[in-house]
Amino acid sequence: MTTTQGPQHRSTIRVAPGWYPVSLQLRYKATSKHGPLYGFGKTRMMSSKDIIFGPSEGLKAGMGAEIAVAWPLLLDGHIHLQLVLDAIITASEDGLAAARILAYDFRTCRPGWARPQNGAAGWRDGERFLCISSLMGSAS
Repeated sequence: MTTTQGPQHRSTIRVAPGWYPVSLQLRYKATSKHGPLYGFGKTRMMSSKDIIFGPSEGLKAGMGAEIAVAWPLLLDGHIHLQLVLDAIITASEDGLAAARILAYDFRTCRPGWARPQNGAAGWRDGERFLCISSLMGSAS
C-alpha cells in the first residue's frame, strides 16, 4: 500500500493494488447540510470500488455525491458516454477527494450537447447529471 505525502504531513488518502492512474474530466454534485455542492475536476486514480479526484473544494467525508466522468471511448464510434457514479466521499484533503463507489451506470449523451453557461456546472435542480464529454473535444 502506498500513501501520498504532502510538504508538511502524510495524507490519509491511500492507494492500494488494483488502482489505476486515470486522468479524465469529471463533474460532481455532492449533498451537504447547506444544499447541493457542485464542482468539476479530473480523476487521478480509480479502482472498481473507489475513485480519487481533484480539486475537492468543500467536500467532506460522509457526503453523498453523484460523480459523472467523461468516458474516453465512443459508443458505435460516434456517441459520447459518461460513467455516472453514486458515491460517498471518504476523505478530502490537499485538494484531493476519495470516494467509495456504491453504484455506477454508463449513460449516453444527447447529440449537440453544449457546456451550460448557467454556473450550475451542468446540473439543474431535480435532474441528474447532463453529459460532460464535450469538454474533452471531439474524438476521431
